[in-house]
Amino acid sequence: MEEDLKDYLYTFSSMTFFDSIKDEKWKDFGNETVAFEYYLVEKDGKQTLYYFEDLVEIENMEVKIFKHSYKYSENDYKDWNELFYSINNEISKQEVNKVVISREIKIQCDTLVNVESILKNLLDKNKNDFVFAYFKDGKTFLGATPEILVQKEKNNILSYALAGTIERSEKDDELQKIMLLNDSKNRYEHQIVIDSISNVVKKFTKEITIDETTILTLRNLHHLYTPIYAKDKNSSLLQWARRLHPTPAMGGNPVNTALELIRRYEKHERGLYAAPIGIMNGNGDGVFVAGIRSALIKENTVFAYAGCGIVDKSNCEIEYIETKNKLRTIIESL
Repeated sequence: MEEDLKDYLYTFSSMTFFDSIKDEKWKDFGNETVAFEYYLVEKDGKQTLYYFEDLVEIENMEVKIFKHSYKYSENDYKDWNELFYSINNEISKQEVNKVVISREIKIQCDTLVNVESILKNLLDKNKNDFVFAYFKDGKTFLGATPEILVQKEKNNILSYALAGTIERSEKDDELQKIMLLNDSKNRYEHQIVIDSISNVVKKFTKEITIDETTILTLRNLHHLYTPIYAKDKNSSLLQWARRLHPTPAMGGNPVNTALELIRRYEKHERGLYAAPIGIMNGNGDGVFVAGIRSALIKENTVFAYAGCGIVDKSNCEIEYIETKNKLRTIIESL
């Protein structure tokens, strides 16, 4: 990962959430930086094909929407309840103030999953998100994430604090925004993320600006959102990604205590879920996002992931409903 990237127009990079992987389905997936032989880049309505050696012919094909027939079970509330109260008990000891817990839902399709169709749906339905897909060895990890971990352009560094969630309303969506902005539990959870990111940034630069907290509106949800800006000319984008991962929006706070609890109590492997995924150019500029609202696909099976932050005043059932709303990103794309 420390290899000089200046020889490559673009590189794709990924890290697993935890350093080690045990689950076979995540084997050899992640923790690599890849330079590809060609890239089709679309910017400002213009497409440009970059290729390393031999020109590649790319055929223009229409992506047809495929409606998958599928089934899945949501009989995991007992497991969720057990996980929630295990974490809640740890928070009550006051050694940790926030832990992000997650669910893994296995969706079984009647046919092979049409990845292109899912991607088109994700792009069409999630305009304010980063849509990504990473195919390797017959498996695809994809999603539509609203969360920038870190972005770098020359000396300019940007990160998001994105935590605090409310469902959108057909009747009065503006009221939902106001409720979220004024909700003490969500503001407390959000402030933990702001403080943690800014404390990491301050270790490496004194030039930092914390913007005001506003609302980021997605297809199904509203989130509290605070951009954090910094200036730094000494560190690479990869270094910043390692420093900031995982933010309390993905892991918890204090981070090491929260990660130990996630390891202890979660029964599934996170793999690339909630982990850094990024694109960098030859100048070292680019963006890393957090791989949330995501799924791992193999043949006709989809493993979908969603999580939420647990703090002192969290409610087990409300948090479970929040994960159901987040899982809609993947389920609706099927």
